[in-house]
Amino acid sequence: MQLRLLLLAGFLVLLASCSTHKYVAASHPNGKPEVVVYMKGKGEDAVKVMEKVYYPSGRMEYVGRFENGVEHGEWVYYYESGTKKYVEHWENGVEHGIHLDYGPDGKVYRELYYDRGRLVKEVDRSKLN
Repeated sequence: MQLRLLLLAGFLVLLASCSTHKYVAASHPNGKPEVVVYMKGKGEDAVKVMEKVYYPSGRMEYVGRFENGVEHGEWVYYYESGTKKYVEHWENGVEHGIHLDYGPDGKVYRELYYDRGRLVKEVDRSKLN
């Protein structure tokens, strides 16, 4: 019985140390959150895994993930209306892959292609129409 309790306690400590928790890093003058940071781990070992930034209205401005302390994966930015503004892709803190810029109408007007931080191609769709 004591072994089970000890194993359960160890599991709960491990689970708590791996959990993600959030905190409001900055607020707008109206009291609504401006920057919300998501951390994994505890104390000095905690690392930022995601960041969400909001307009004063409370609508999302952008959301992005971190890995090893740097941008990683898809980052999505929004107009205050809620329509996508642009989408970026990051790999270990470096722009990599396709980035899409959207107009307020929701249509893609520009594509940017990155290869490990270097812009290799740009397509301006506004000139194609």
